[in-house]
Amino acid sequence: LTITAKWKINQYTITFDTDGGSTIAPITQNYNSLVAAPAAPVKEGYTFIGWSEIPETMPAKNVTIVAQWKANEYTISFSANGGSEVDAITASYGNAISKPNDPVREGYTFAGWSVDGITAVEFPETMPLGGLELNALWTVNQYTVTYMADGDTEYAKYIVSFGEEVPTPTAPVKEGYTFVGWT
Repeated sequence: LTITAKWKINQYTITFDTDGGSTIAPITQNYNSLVAAPAAPVKEGYTFIGWSEIPETMPAKNVTIVAQWKANEYTISFSANGGSEVDAITASYGNAISKPNDPVREGYTFAGWSVDGITAVEFPETMPLGGLELNALWTVNQYTVTYMADGDTEYAKYIVSFGEEVPTPTAPVKEGYTFVGWT
């Protein structure tokens, strides 16, 4: 009497850990069958650079394969809108970044950075997805111009914005003198 062993091939599963990327369905197939790598997952702000190690054939156990990622680099550029130049910042997505020194502009006070040119925004602590183009916002400085008569008597006072023409008051009158101008 000859008894022959019968075998049923086992199936095993490869699970894909995408580390925050898009979901990849697991592969379940027979032991020792050829394994084809799945399509690459996607993850915002990152470039997929491969799997930790995909076996050529299905191993005799369940395994988990991990996606490998490289953070994309983005740039924050600055338009100083008439102020001093501010260098762009380039960094990998999610990396900590430092706020640059405020630009300066004669006759104006820096009022912050804006995306739309109107509303100030908080400067990000980390490099945002896609980077940013920021525009300087400015508030025009105002100055007080005081005209003095007889050295210590206030004759006229004006609040004038930088770049505006300073008004000239009517000439003062002083008995026994002819007004010849302002110093």
